[in-house]
Amino acid sequence: MEQLANKIREKALEYGFSNCGIISVDKMEGFKKLYRKRIFKAPTSWLVYRTLKLSQTRKRFPWAKSVIVCTYWLGKFKFPKELQGKYAKAFILSQNNEKINKDYKEREKFEKWLEENGIRYEGGDKLGHGSIGSLRYAAVTAGLGIIRKNNFFYDERGSYVELVAYVIDKECELIHKNNLKKCSPKCDLCQKACQTKALKAPNTMEPLKCISFWTTFGKGAVPPNLKKEMFREWICGCDDCQDVCPFNRRHNWEVGEDLEGLAELSSNLMAEKIKDASDEFLINNVASLTDNHILAKDVSTLRKNAKRALSYKK
Repeated sequence: MEQLANKIREKALEYGFSNCGIISVDKMEGFKKLYRKRIFKAPTSWLVYRTLKLSQTRKRFPWAKSVIVCTYWLGKFKFPKELQGKYAKAFILSQNNEKINKDYKEREKFEKWLEENGIRYEGGDKLGHGSIGSLRYAAVTAGLGIIRKNNFFYDERGSYVELVAYVIDKECELIHKNNLKKCSPKCDLCQKACQTKALKAPNTMEPLKCISFWTTFGKGAVPPNLKKEMFREWICGCDDCQDVCPFNRRHNWEVGEDLEGLAELSSNLMAEKIKDASDEFLINNVASLTDNHILAKDVSTLRKNAKRALSYKK
């Protein structure tokens, strides 16, 4: 078991992941208590999370014995300044964006290695945003990092970490130890930065007030309890509660690897170009870079968001 766990981590690192941990699938059952607590503190969140089956890993995969959870450091890339405050960095930089991120092929190699070694798996990006369960919980349980007050997973470099997980039919375990400092009890910067007060308390988020939700799965609507001015220039997603965090603020997005000409593609992502663009243009040049947060059938969402962004007065 130990030999297999170490080999899996070795291959995960070889194929581009930053780190890798492995837990028993039974440990995913511990999320049920946290899930019930989340619903109690923010009842409306059930309307969003109910379709994701976050607490049903064991039920969905009765054959599974372990969970591999890998981290992928998005901060290694540059992120164009003109896109900041308009697009969530994790969406654009995602390893899932095979159009611009060559590491997508590396992940496919890792999955092929699992197959070649007789390891049955499910997960990766094949199951959508619900994946195999709560990836943040799996990552914390594997000792790869912690959850901070803004609800995001952090490793030692910050929260711009993509999580990729797989359930497998082999028993093995690899738990890490970390010495990450917890948030200061006095710090409320993420709550203050949240324009819509979706972060109503530490570790408590109302998804139906979240800008990221309404600019993506919410199809560009502005619900009655919010004002369009709160959305400012966000076209897809929102990074406010992450960027203001002291554990992220030192990161310089002007330094790092260039992501397959992202800087050159940025002009296609500007609100001025999106508002009157054809469906075909939006599907090929914008929606395809949102990590499936806006699907081809929902590109009208982009026009709504772009027009609202253009109407915002700083």
